[in-house]
Order: sequence, then structure tokens, then C-alpha cells
Amino acid sequence: MCLWGISCAASAGATNYHTLLASRIFVGMFEAAIAPCLMLISSQYYTKSEQAPRFAIWYSGLGFGQILGGLISFAFQHIKNRQFKSWQAMFVFVGVATALIGIATFFVLPDSPMKAKWLSEAEKAALLKHVSVNQTGIHNKHFKISQALEVLTDIQLWLMTICTICVSPPPPTAFT
Repeated sequence: MCLWGISCAASAGATNYHTLLASRIFVGMFEAAIAPCLMLISSQYYTKSEQAPRFAIWYSGLGFGQILGGLISFAFQHIKNRQFKSWQAMFVFVGVATALIGIATFFVLPDSPMKAKWLSEAEKAALLKHVSVNQTGIHNKHFKISQALEVLTDIQLWLMTICTICVSPPPPTAFT
């Protein structure tokens, strides 16, 4: 999230098509990790059946973000400065705000429920028992090729990918 914000703020320094393209590639690379991370976090606290409503709430945030982004863009269009254009100010503001939120998240969000300071030991044990139906565990560093292949053949993953593409269309000017 911090790198996403930094690369967004750095987009203000783009001087031509090539530098803007490079900065947007970095923004896209770092943004691509956000949804999988949110899913991973949800899977640590909720069962599979409880995760779907949380994903729906997060995906509805995309629409809210576009509305808020439009309002922010409108506000920044009123900035008049010859050296620092309004779009540059907007990218710096949004990028720095995102990076700061990312830094705060680093300190507030624990790596796992077992490191959550706001949960007592009894609550941690109850949470582990509650999510044990997922059969996912909470910590594993071993890569298994069979699991990677299983992910690639999962129809739900492909449907979610299509859903994400459909709710995030490019602006109409991208095709002109």
C-alpha cells in the first residue's frame, strides 16, 4: 500500500508519455496486490461463508472510491498554478495520503490473529477453532505446486477475475 501511494505521488513527475506509462505500470503492479491481501486477511478471521459478505462490502468500496475520486478530482481542478498543475497536486495528495495510511496499517494490522493485541488468549483460541472449518491453517511457508494448479483451475477465481474486470472499466477516453 505504501509503494502504491509512493508510485501514485511520483506520477506527478511524469513529463511525457513514456514516464507516465512507467509510473502507471508501477501503480498497477502495486495496486494488484491489494485485493488478494484483503482476501487473505479475511480468511484469517472469517469462515468461507462469512467471507463473501465482507468481499461484497470491499467491492462496493470500488464504487465509493470512484465517487470520492471524482469529488477529489473536481476539487483539485480549481487549483491554479503554472509550475504545479492541478492534476499533479491531486496525484501527490492522494499518493501521500495512501502511503501514510499504508504506514499506519503496518503498525495497526497484525500479521495474523495470533499477534492481534486486541484479542485475549481465549478469543484467539475461539477464533482459531471458528475458522478451522476453512482447513487453511494460519502459517505455512511451504510452496506446493498442486495448490498452485488448483488455484488456476478454480472457477470461482475466474468468475471473480471477470467481476473485477467488469467493475473497473477504463475511462471512455482510453479508447480515443
